[in-house]
Amino acid sequence: MKTKTFIISLLAFFMSLPLMAQEEQTELDTIYMLGKRKLVVEVKNISSSMVRYLEPGKDEVITLQRKQIQKIVFSNGRKEVFNKPVIMMVEEGDWKTVILTDRKNDVEGLYELGKVNAKSSAGSRNAKSAKKSARIRLQKRAANLGGTIVLITKEQSVGGFGEPPTYEVEGMAYGFEPPKKEEEEN
Repeated sequence: MKTKTFIISLLAFFMSLPLMAQEEQTELDTIYMLGKRKLVVEVKNISSSMVRYLEPGKDEVITLQRKQIQKIVFSNGRKEVFNKPVIMMVEEGDWKTVILTDRKNDVEGLYELGKVNAKSSAGSRNAKSAKKSARIRLQKRAANLGGTIVLITKEQSVGGFGEPPTYEVEGMAYGFEPPKKEEEEN
C-alpha cells in the first residue's frame, strides 16, 4: 500500500515538472517593423504613439514609435496591425518609391544614410520641367544609397530671363535599415 502511494506521488510530481518550467518561461511577442525587420520581445505597454518592450534576458525597457511598426503578433496569437507595409510589389531600390519631404518629423526614428544633391538636366525648357528633373535625379541618388525618404534641406531655382532654367535640390537620405558599412579590404 505504501509503495503504491509512493509511486502515485512520484508520478504526480514528475507530471507537474513541465508545468512548473512553463511558469518561469515568459512567452514572447513578435514585432514586425516596416523595414521588414522582425523583433522577438516581450511587449510591456502600447500607448497612442509608443510601444515599450523588453528584449529576452534584459531588464532595459526599449521604446519604439508606432509609426515604425507594421504589426505585432502577441504570444496568445492575437494580431494588432498599426501600419500597412511601406513597399508592396515594388522592386527594392526603385527610385519612384522614394518620398521627398521637408518636414523633420517624417524622418524621425529612421536611419540617416547620407547627403544627396541634384541639379536639373540641361535640356529643361521651363522652370517646372527643371524642378521635376532635379527631383527625379534626387530620388534616383537616394535610391542608390538604399533610402526610402529624403528630407529636403535646400531648393533653389537658378537662371535669369533668357537663360535656360536650372533647379538645384539638396537633402539627406533616410532609410529603415542602418547604413551598410563598407568592408575593408586587407
